Amino acid sequence: MIDLNSPEFYTIAFVVAMAMLAFFFGHREKRPPSTYIVQLATTPVEKEETTDQSKPSQGECHQNSQLLADEEEIEDLLIMEPLSGGRIQVSRTGLSLGDEETINLVITVQEEQCTIIEKKGIKRRRAIPQPVTGEATLKCLRLGTKYRVRYESQLTSAWASFTLDTTSPIPTNISLKY
Repeated sequence: MIDLNSPEFYTIAFVVAMAMLAFFFGHREKRPPSTYIVQLATTPVEKEETTDQSKPSQGECHQNSQLLADEEEIEDLLIMEPLSGGRIQVSRTGLSLGDEETINLVITVQEEQCTIIEKKGIKRRRAIPQPVTGEATLKCLRLGTKYRVRYESQLTSAWASFTLDTTSPIPTNISLKY
């Protein structure tokens, strides 16, 4: 007969309870991270022609003795829109590239963690950078998963952290921070 008041019984019960907790809450085997490289398709931003004569020309001075530039600052904006089949459409504004330069997205996915790093690819060095927008389609994310995403731009030193739900049909608009 088992003596329920003996120290041996409580020792064995404690060991069995710890083994069960270790089994249920123990270390889970993580999958190795997967890395993908996707080129961002860029298009030049068209400047809007203004016929407003009240603006001084580029060479004239303003009241504060500052020169006014022709171009306005384009906001660093990232739009991630879920498409059918688990694909994600990435749209990006606020970039500047020369004629022979490209932008690559390096995507690292591990479990529900995703890191996207924007890197410049150079075919040939030359030309003055011009404002561009970029788009790419990501096919490496699983449908029905909420990802914790960190987006970093090595071009503009801007970044953002956000949660991306691949099941939501609503696009996610993110302003990048410096």
